[in-house]
Amino acid sequence: MKHTFPTLLLTAALLLGGLASCGDTPDAPADTSAGTAAPETASTDDKLICDPGLPAADFGGEKFIFAMRGTDGDYNDITAEATDGDALNDQIYYRNEYIETTYNIDIDVIWCGDGGGSPTGSEMYKMVSQMVMSGDSNMDVILTTPYCQSGLALNNYLLDMTELEHINLSQPWWDQNVNSMLSFYDRIYFSVGDITTIDNRSTAVLFFNKAMVEEYDISSPYDAVRDGTWTIDRMIADCKLVAADINGDSVRDGSDRWGFSFWTDAGYSLMHATGSTVGRINAKGEPEYCAMEEHFINSYNKIVELADKAYSFNEAVDDNPAGVNIFASGNGLYYWGLISNVIGMRSSEIEFGIIPLPKLDETQKSYYSNTNAYSTALVSVPTTVSDPSRAGLILEAYSARGMQEITPVFYDIQVMTKSLRDEDSAEMLELIFANQMYDIG
Repeated sequence: MKHTFPTLLLTAALLLGGLASCGDTPDAPADTSAGTAAPETASTDDKLICDPGLPAADFGGEKFIFAMRGTDGDYNDITAEATDGDALNDQIYYRNEYIETTYNIDIDVIWCGDGGGSPTGSEMYKMVSQMVMSGDSNMDVILTTPYCQSGLALNNYLLDMTELEHINLSQPWWDQNVNSMLSFYDRIYFSVGDITTIDNRSTAVLFFNKAMVEEYDISSPYDAVRDGTWTIDRMIADCKLVAADINGDSVRDGSDRWGFSFWTDAGYSLMHATGSTVGRINAKGEPEYCAMEEHFINSYNKIVELADKAYSFNEAVDDNPAGVNIFASGNGLYYWGLISNVIGMRSSEIEFGIIPLPKLDETQKSYYSNTNAYSTALVSVPTTVSDPSRAGLILEAYSARGMQEITPVFYDIQVMTKSLRDEDSAEMLELIFANQMYDIG
């Protein structure tokens, strides 16, 4: 099953890089991500509602090992030691119990360190690549960042998932956006879907401060999204309206009021929100560089305008020695964040709403949301796996069961019920998840 990566792909991939969003035009791929569509029911009984039609199998209690990013449970929703009353943790435990009992297999994890922000420079890449080069067959599945996955693929350490027995990537528990936007010449070396919630947690959103919207008589961001007028220009105008040196010391820093606060990664999210991408997979299955196209350049210039230091604060690099989170302190109107930040804001006293990132202009038909390339995860199978057929069966079973039991609990309980504070934000979240995109560039 091992294939040599095409020379053209090697050259193009070295040029392009990792993950984020893709499209020929601002209104390009907007298909619903199948990996985020929650079924109506979550069940812990033994019958699969979303049945993958897998054959019976008995693996004699053998270990099945996930190579995972992290050191001690970071980025982990693959295993759970025991039930503890937390709905998501318990559903993960029940899923594993079902898989282990049904196939007489022992699910285990090895921690491989950070997945990093480069294809071959991370701790995990070094550990996994050494295992593959040494012929180590203990590792069945790899779950890590797209950066690390692309490095492993470039060096021929991954199997083509389309050739794995029992895996059907067209099923709804696999994300069809990933499959189409990150495939090469009809080969898919990594994918994602309901096997994990990490991709959903890593999806970009925009927070807004409800009290500040009311104080400055700003028209409803929710309504702007609904009527298609939520654009970068509208966001810039709002930012200019509220930004001020509130302590009067003539130094603009973390103690002042800002229209927009963000981490540097917001630049990627804003670019993809306009439908612009660094790279795309063309009709021939080849990666193309598209960052010099007119639409990309127009989007870039508009994002630079939004990031003007007169009203926008980059918490990663601006004068912020105390590490102040502008939005959490109540001094920011808009804040770029991820779904994981929504969950983290549960205890905040700030009354906030969430909306998609803005369009470039009103002619753009859809709102697009990317997944953060550093924090998200993709799944793959190493070339040294001892039993490719077994790997395919367990991955398919894991993903189908995840669609039935894990994604609904994550979406309905952890995010919608526990984290969001109004029905408008819940409506916006459905729109955000419906338009997730990826970028080979």
